[in-house]
Amino acid sequence: MTRVIVSVADDNLGALDDVVSDLRQAGMSVDGVQELLGTVTGSVDADTVVAALQDVPGVSDVELQRDVGPY
Repeated sequence: MTRVIVSVADDNLGALDDVVSDLRQAGMSVDGVQELLGTVTGSVDADTVVAALQDVPGVSDVELQRDVGPY
C-alpha cells in the first residue's frame, strides 16, 4: 500500500468531515485527520486511486510518502 498525505483546501476546512468521507469512498484508508493543519493521512492500494483522490472536492493536494534512506 502507498502512504499518502492529503491537503484540504482552506475554504473547505469547515466541511472536513465530508471531505474525509469522500476520500474513503474514493478508496483511501484513513489513518488520521489533523484538523488544525487541514491534512488527512492514510494509504491507498494503487496509483489510480491517487488520481481519484485528487478529484475529490475540497482536496488541494495529494502527496506520496517518500522514504529517505541512510546517507
